[in-house]
Amino acid sequence: MLMLAFYVIMTPSLSPLGSLGDWDSDGALNTSDAFPRDASEQADSDGDGVGDNADVFPNDKSETLDSDSDGVGDNADFLDSGDGVVSITIDRFDFLGYEESYNRWRYYPNPWFEVKLDVNGDGSYDITYESEMFTEVLEIEDIINVTINVEDGLGSLGFRIIAYDVWSVSETNVTDYEIIDYTSLDQAKWVDHEIALPFDGVWESSGVGDLDTPDCALDYSMTTWVSD
Repeated sequence: MLMLAFYVIMTPSLSPLGSLGDWDSDGALNTSDAFPRDASEQADSDGDGVGDNADVFPNDKSETLDSDSDGVGDNADFLDSGDGVVSITIDRFDFLGYEESYNRWRYYPNPWFEVKLDVNGDGSYDITYESEMFTEVLEIEDIINVTINVEDGLGSLGFRIIAYDVWSVSETNVTDYEIIDYTSLDQAKWVDHEIALPFDGVWESSGVGDLDTPDCALDYSMTTWVSD
């Protein structure tokens, strides 16, 4: 019985006197040391289980690391190894003409394109990029590439692409009558995208089969990477 009592007293984790000591000899008593067995840590201000010395964000429970040292924690930073860049590219356009039920002859359009971006996550398009106008063409490749730097804490990016046809070469009209449909959804001539970052993908779409006309096939893509 005497030996058992001696063992309990001399074993810090069992001894009632252990809390009065400094198990890791870091100068902080066990009673005030959040990590009594880790000499490199004494406090955990945000209570996330990572000591303040190792925690890049000691007062933010949602973040502990900043791998690229840009001031944005890894959980919020969609690219942890550097500054984020997003590219949206219209890769191919094929004019498909009008639906058979629409009383209009088929012809060579004068297409041009808009890429609209929501870069701050507020649900509205902040930036619009326009392509050149292409005169009397049915097929085009590598039409426009929009490349932008984005905030590292941006969780998603919204964008819309609209294909237009200029009926008169001297005018760039922007009305419903000049929009070329590339989606098969009824009463929709374009697609609004909300993409979680990072992302790398391709869309191949066609406007044939709904009530909107004229129609086209439109291929476009989006990718993210780290800037130099």
